[in-house]
Formats: sequence, C-alpha cells, structure tokens
Amino acid sequence: MMSNDFLQRYVRPAALICLLLFVSFASAQTGSTPGTNPDATAARETIEAYFRAADSANADSVRGVFLPAGRIEGVLGGAFVSWTAEDFAKRNFNGELPTNAAKIQRTIEWLDVSGPGAVARVTIKTGPNSIYTDYFILFKVDGEWKVGLKAFANT
Repeated sequence: MMSNDFLQRYVRPAALICLLLFVSFASAQTGSTPGTNPDATAARETIEAYFRAADSANADSVRGVFLPAGRIEGVLGGAFVSWTAEDFAKRNFNGELPTNAAKIQRTIEWLDVSGPGAVARVTIKTGPNSIYTDYFILFKVDGEWKVGLKAFANT
C-alpha cells in the first residue's frame, strides 16, 4: 500500500499534470465562447466572482465560490501544497488587503465548458517577477457554477 506522503508528493501532482495537459490539448481543439454559450458565461462569472472575493480579502466571500468539498492545490516555493477551500480561505483572506492589491492583474486565458464541467486557465500577475498560473475546474451543481479545484503554480 502506498503511503499518504508518497501520494501527496508524487501521485497527486502527476495525475494533476496529466489532467491539465489533457485539458490544454482539448481546449486547443475546441473551446467555449461566453457570448454564445450561457454556461460558459456563467462559469466565467464564477471565476470573476472569485477575483472579486479575493479583492475583498473576505474569507466568507472566497468560500462562497467553492463547492463544499472544494480544494486548492499547487506548488508554492517549490513544495506541493494541498488545502481545503476552508483552510485556503482562513489562511489567505483575513480582511486585510495585500499591499500590492491594486496592482494585481488577472487574465482568463481560456475557458472550456463541457456539459456540467468546465476548465479555465488564468494568469495572475502579483508583481513584476511574480506570476501565477491558475487552473480552475468548475462544476454546475443545482444550476449554479462553483469551483471544485483551483490548481496553481508560481513562476
């Protein structure tokens, strides 16, 4: 049986990379245009709601865009991290805006919707030498789009 540490360190990141590569390839082949697809528009609005929530520094607002079992995973400072949406909100959004909040630039690079699921790649520039690439995996549940997974890497 594999240890939890082995899963955390190697298996989960490898599976996530495979998923992201598959999604990147698939989105290059097909895509969803928000102007022509109401679900694409709604999924995009959920990502933009995340941006507004992050800008508010309000943990409850951030929690509101995630599914109850939502997760955030990525590589931070060279180490793999994995948080529940609750832990992420508590850890990063305490009501105090970061000093560079007004300078943060976000771009939704692409969005692909397929039925009740969607994937988006977002570029977030937090400073001249700090760029995050975020992948949002969203699901439409009970008629509402929510984030199931936010995967990120900082370059």
